[in-house]
Amino acid sequence: MSEALVPKGLEDLVTLDRPEGKDEGLLGSEGIGREDILLPRVGLAQKTSPEIDPTQVGKYIEGLQFTDMFNSLTKQPYGKGPLHFVIIRRDNPRFIEFNPLEQGGGIKDMNVPAGDPRTLFTTGPNGERVKPAATMFYDFIVLLLTGLDPKAPLENVIGLSFKGSGLKAARKLNMLITQRGSKMLYKGVYEVRTGSEIDKKSGGGYAIYKIQNAGWLKPDSAIEQLVAEMFDVWKDKKVTVDVDATRVPGEDDVEFPPAGQAAPSDM
Repeated sequence: MSEALVPKGLEDLVTLDRPEGKDEGLLGSEGIGREDILLPRVGLAQKTSPEIDPTQVGKYIEGLQFTDMFNSLTKQPYGKGPLHFVIIRRDNPRFIEFNPLEQGGGIKDMNVPAGDPRTLFTTGPNGERVKPAATMFYDFIVLLLTGLDPKAPLENVIGLSFKGSGLKAARKLNMLITQRGSKMLYKGVYEVRTGSEIDKKSGGGYAIYKIQNAGWLKPDSAIEQLVAEMFDVWKDKKVTVDVDATRVPGEDDVEFPPAGQAAPSDM
């Protein structure tokens, strides 16, 4: 082999610029399904989260405190915010059934269909409200602008996944999206902070997300072009957002609407 053809280092082989256009034929990525791609989520440290318990080897994050945010897979701590982000994709609600805590917890059914009897509140023999067997999750795929390296943007693609009491934050985010009018989803900038509330029944405190508007991406900027390309790439990508199995006081009492019905307003 000619010495001129032998690369001298990684820089001779790799570019961070995405190739233009689309390749034809078999791409080699066929057959990768939803269950094959796990996207991290912005975790929220509750009092019962293993990430703040030093005895939970492999899950504990040193220095993480109640109401702190973190990356659920890399364990990178984000503090209490604000984190600024744009939305790459908004998914329909999904439902997951968990085993009872007294049976060890864990996921029983990852894909409960919307409208399934397990997703509905029912009435018990004494007229009491019985919580659903399945938990509703509302997922947004976002690009964190906080700490973004434009040369490695995929490191900042993450899921904002809401359940239980967090559904209030999801509904707030949906409201802010609709208030922007007929603009592309990815152009709006939002921020997420954390706070805490007290459960009226148990008196225990739990962490919550707080969502606010934070402006718009600068038109015709390099970052807007980057986000527009990511919006196009991720719109049809099959992914599963990492599941938050932490239980917090009162979250099972948060009622969600049956499939096809609007959520009650709780802004």
